[in-house]
Amino acid sequence: MTVEEALLAVVGLVAIVLLFLGLTQALEGDPRARLRARRRRLSRRGPARPTARARSVTARAPQPAPRLREPPVVEPVQLALEMAEAVPEPAGAESAEDLAWRERVAGHIRRRELGEARGLIDRALASGDMTVGSAELLLEVCSTAIARDLWRLRRAARRGTGDEAPLGAVMDTTRVILESEPASTLVAEQRQQAGRRLWRGHTRLGLRRWRSGDFEAAVETLSGALSVPGIDERRRRLARDLLVRTLEDAAGQSLELIPQLRGDGDRAAAVEQAQRVLGHIRRAREEGIPAEDLAVAVSRARQLLEHIEHTSVP
Repeated sequence: MTVEEALLAVVGLVAIVLLFLGLTQALEGDPRARLRARRRRLSRRGPARPTARARSVTARAPQPAPRLREPPVVEPVQLALEMAEAVPEPAGAESAEDLAWRERVAGHIRRRELGEARGLIDRALASGDMTVGSAELLLEVCSTAIARDLWRLRRAARRGTGDEAPLGAVMDTTRVILESEPASTLVAEQRQQAGRRLWRGHTRLGLRRWRSGDFEAAVETLSGALSVPGIDERRRRLARDLLVRTLEDAAGQSLELIPQLRGDGDRAAAVEQAQRVLGHIRRAREEGIPAEDLAVAVSRARQLLEHIEHTSVP
């Protein structure tokens, strides 16, 4: 066999093998082609019906809860208004008119327009329109006004001047509010704080008048300090001691009229002054000051009266 015949035999063998492989692939088919063909057939037929087993499993499976309808969105302002309309106002709630009245009176006090403020307060107390909140705020405003007036008078004392009238008016207004029915329902600490500030105003003003020699005016002021409601025993005792000392000085001042009575003095004026001192002493005893503490003042006042009686005899 020649070489050419051998090559032809090999080529023919290879061709037979390739032909055999092609026929086998054609008979068996490409797996991917078969899968694509199956998908096309299923898509033409529609979704597959579930079997009896699948239907039973589906029937036993828990059904999902129905979806709730979402509530409508409410704006915060609208919600607040609806709640305010739904909830009734508590008893004793203050109206806008009460708040405006309160600020008006407080403004008068801050500007030291005590006449206008006192008129509004007296009318509100008489009609029962003053609320507890108004009494609380006005007591705070009055307490601040007392502190500022005391500071102003201390500075003015260095120059020998100072108007005491605003402080006296503020203290009178404070006492009226403090002794009112609305203020009686305040917390005890709030009432005591206002009372302490009022007591301080009376004692400081009384000492100022005592130093200036105006003893009778000092007695009036210190009597007010002794009668402040709610003060503790230490402050009450201090006010009592200051009042006793001032009464003694007031009675001693009346004795200075004796030399004038020996001449052509005014007997009626001397009698009036002695009677005023005795009146202060009687009121002090009514306020609880022991008689032995007032013995010196009583003795001096009686000396003046006895001298007046002797000088009146012809």
